[in-house]
Amino acid sequence: MRIAAETLGKRLRWTYLGSEGPMHNLRVRLADDEPRANPLLASIYQRSVDRRPYRSRPLDPTSKLALEQAAGQAFRLDWFESLKARLKIAALMGVATDIRLRIPETFEIHRRIVDWTSALSPHGIPASALGLDAMTVKMMRWSLAERSRTEMSNRLGSPKMASLQMDLIPAIFSAAFFAFRVPQRPADPHDAVVQLFEVGQAVQRFWLTATRLGLAMQPCFAPLAFSYYGRNGIAFTRGERERRSAQKLAKSLEQCFPQSQDLVFLGRIGWPAPRKGQSRSTRRALSELVKVSG
Repeated sequence: MRIAAETLGKRLRWTYLGSEGPMHNLRVRLADDEPRANPLLASIYQRSVDRRPYRSRPLDPTSKLALEQAAGQAFRLDWFESLKARLKIAALMGVATDIRLRIPETFEIHRRIVDWTSALSPHGIPASALGLDAMTVKMMRWSLAERSRTEMSNRLGSPKMASLQMDLIPAIFSAAFFAFRVPQRPADPHDAVVQLFEVGQAVQRFWLTATRLGLAMQPCFAPLAFSYYGRNGIAFTRGERERRSAQKLAKSLEQCFPQSQDLVFLGRIGWPAPRKGQSRSTRRALSELVKVSG
């Protein structure tokens, strides 16, 4: 919003008003200002997630510097560029993928979010953008028709096949993984939420800059989420096996990222490989996102 406002001659300021249950409230104020062209504006429309393998080409120093400057000085940005480091993170992602595909709580979510027919989808993830080959996509569609089919596929090892295509191969074919860290978190809950919003702004500047540079990116949330559940003993699923896996994942994450509680964002980045056609989630219509009140 701030980037768009600048180009329209507006200065944006926001204030966190606190939360009501799971809902967080912000007040955003716009004031007149001199219009300023922002080079990231066009990237807002182009930015997307790319889960597929990238080119085996490292980041050049100029691109890394631009990304680091976009992230800013307030947060720590770590790079993991060697093949060994990328494979260690891929192993963490594989455990998280196994948990995610096995727990019954995600079954309906997967059925709802995958768009089996559209290459460009405003309401889901196109099946062709999942990073899976055509045969695996067909098997996934068949298994998601009924929970019993998914359980049978899981027993036959389908999560490992999915992880091979969604975690291991993409990790090999990428330039780097990166992590945003927050070494010092405010004790006050209000200030802690404000800090997370500021991290979100930094991540968006980083992502939009990557898009402007022609780079592809994939957030890697699952290892952070499930390790958080495991570390804090949160009953995120009724499956005991998956709860134990989350506890082991938390320990493995700590070995890979000492002081892993500081991690707030993990992602994969690289130069996209040539592809036939385009497949991605697109933006929802403005009318679906804005509610005008009197």
